[in-house]
Amino acid sequence: MKRWLIAAGALVLIAGAVVTYAASAGKVKVATPGMVVEIEVRGRAVPIPPNREVALPVGEYPVKSLKLHAQGVYKGKPVIWRIDGTKPLGKIAKVEVTNGQTTTVEGGEPLTVKTPARVTKKGPTTTVSIGLQIVGQAGENYRPVVYKGRSRVPNPKIQIVGSSGNAVATGSFEYG
Repeated sequence: MKRWLIAAGALVLIAGAVVTYAASAGKVKVATPGMVVEIEVRGRAVPIPPNREVALPVGEYPVKSLKLHAQGVYKGKPVIWRIDGTKPLGKIAKVEVTNGQTTTVEGGEPLTVKTPARVTKKGPTTTVSIGLQIVGQAGENYRPVVYKGRSRVPNPKIQIVGSSGNAVATGSFEYG
């Protein structure tokens, strides 16, 4: 009889733990097509792909990385383009999972490209520095480095045209 009571008690404890765990869980869903959000869960990076719900215990999780993918065609062949997120990550720096709810993460398009300019003069040389910032709808930032498949695309080129329509200067963006 004692064995039955011990076994029944153990089953009640296990069932209680499962119910408690299930009751204190929520879900995370990435609603932006092509966006993969990687969050840190118990010291491990967990990628959350778009349009899938992932169950997680209740809590607040830091976002470790963002990747924004898009399908396209290059020289008649399908290709995947990618840009990577960088800090600051805006409204999606942390993902909060609440009990019984689905937390939706949105970012990416529309992307805003900012080009802050700075002029410096050292002696007879005047230098114009033009930055390149890519910002998503949640205020998240992306590195201005584009990947085609697994290969990095060459740095973008720039041409400054004067009021006459002629090129005044040309150059390439430099990362770093």
